[in-house]
Amino acid sequence: MVAFEHALVLLLLVASLSVVGRWLPWPQLITYLIGGVAAALVPAFPSIKLDPGFFFLCFLPPLLFADGWLMPLREFVRARRPILTLAIGLVIFTTVAVGLVAHWLVPGLPLAMAFALGAIVSPTDAVAVSAITERLRVPARLTTILSGESLMNDATGLVGFKFALAAVVAGSFSAGQIAVEFSLLSLGGFAVGLMVGYGVGRLRDLLNRVHSSDHLIEITLSLMTPFAAYLAAERIGVSGVLAVVAAGLYSGWRDPVRMDVETRQTAFAVWGIVLFWLNGIAFVLLGLQFPDLLAAVRGHYGVGQLVGFTAAVSGAAIAARFVWVYSGVYLPMLSSRVCEHRARRPTSLVIAWAGMRGTVTLAAALSIPLLLPDGSPFPGRDIVIFLAFGVIATTLLLQGTTLERLIHHLGLREDDTRAQEERLARTAAVDAGLKTLRALEAAATTPEQNAALGHVTAEYEQRLAVLEAEGETRANARRRRRAEHHYRSAALNAERETVDDLWRRGVIADEVHRPLQQLLDHEEAMLRAAPPVPED
Repeated sequence: MVAFEHALVLLLLVASLSVVGRWLPWPQLITYLIGGVAAALVPAFPSIKLDPGFFFLCFLPPLLFADGWLMPLREFVRARRPILTLAIGLVIFTTVAVGLVAHWLVPGLPLAMAFALGAIVSPTDAVAVSAITERLRVPARLTTILSGESLMNDATGLVGFKFALAAVVAGSFSAGQIAVEFSLLSLGGFAVGLMVGYGVGRLRDLLNRVHSSDHLIEITLSLMTPFAAYLAAERIGVSGVLAVVAAGLYSGWRDPVRMDVETRQTAFAVWGIVLFWLNGIAFVLLGLQFPDLLAAVRGHYGVGQLVGFTAAVSGAAIAARFVWVYSGVYLPMLSSRVCEHRARRPTSLVIAWAGMRGTVTLAAALSIPLLLPDGSPFPGRDIVIFLAFGVIATTLLLQGTTLERLIHHLGLREDDTRAQEERLARTAAVDAGLKTLRALEAAATTPEQNAALGHVTAEYEQRLAVLEAEGETRANARRRRRAEHHYRSAALNAERETVDDLWRRGVIADEVHRPLQQLLDHEEAMLRAAPPVPED
């Protein structure tokens, strides 16, 4: 009962901080952190103790699954070389660089635990990056690389983190043995994830054939899939993290063409709420732990030392990313055309600067066990969590608040490929609909059917004319679409206000008001899905 009450309090705090964060000049995750710290300083606020294993299981599988589910698979395959270079090579490089700096700088920190810190801070945060790139509509390939890197480096970083923790417990490690085990665990985890994703997909197809489509059952199975993949992989001794990623990639390829409209719309809404809760609660929980964490490390290090450690580790993580990205740009110049690599410099600068850390780093840090198997305290746990906290805060404040200005300064814009593909798809779809309507003309026998068919056909012909228009005609069509969008919005708002007013005055009952409200919501959603075309 107490845990449930704490969960409600956390959700209320997340909602309140989300409202406040809209007026603050930094990423929302920083607001959650600060809000959690402030709440911990309030004596009446409940004290919440975390179970590291539960925290990892509760937060990581759905977050990683959602990243895989939303990843465009075709673009991912096309950009696999830079993605894998960043997700594997950069993770290893960052782990070693940060680990060596932390081991050299922090007195008494074991080398294996220092490498665990490096693995913790190596994954980047997909939420923080996509919030900026989607709003600015940067080149599609850049978005794919950053999103794909974030998805895969979550997996490789967390697998490396698990190996580092195992080395801390064992007291030693072998690089060759780790490489072999890493490969086996990774391949096994990926295979298990694909099997779980395929199995859940077949089960959903079977249920749909037997009972017809039930979006509530389908979404429930979708929410259970990441936990099923993770637990199944961990049970047989392979990587649960990579199993979740594989299940997410498969489900993201399968679901768009197998779900019906209602299931798809509801699934996006439900998953949006789940991700909002998990990201917010995770950072609030870290903020709540911070006063106790600071008190623990203050017993071993001074304030100046802690600031210096944080600056050095954060700087090492940022510098390692720059070194790795630019070594991939300038070294090939020795054997390739210089102009080709100069063209990639603005994109490389954005990739190098888009290294914000977030929820995955946080969840990994807080999942470090409290005790060793012999019952003694886990060495370096408090200082590693503190430094992970520092890297998250530093990268979000430094890079998260300046990345948008950097993209504007470099003048990066969305290329024509996505717009051309969108126009091709919309033209083909409208043309197919128009052909179907014309084929139905013979079946329309009553005046009412002819009138309805003529009205719908005229709309489709007008939409096709807009899509196929060029030059000045196309400019006129765009202006007409903007005007239509404005008029439709105004009329829809008037409909909504009238229906709501009738309900408030008791003229219509709830049973009448709710279906009309849902119908207007659906029409508004369709209108928002086709926003007015901006001026050239």
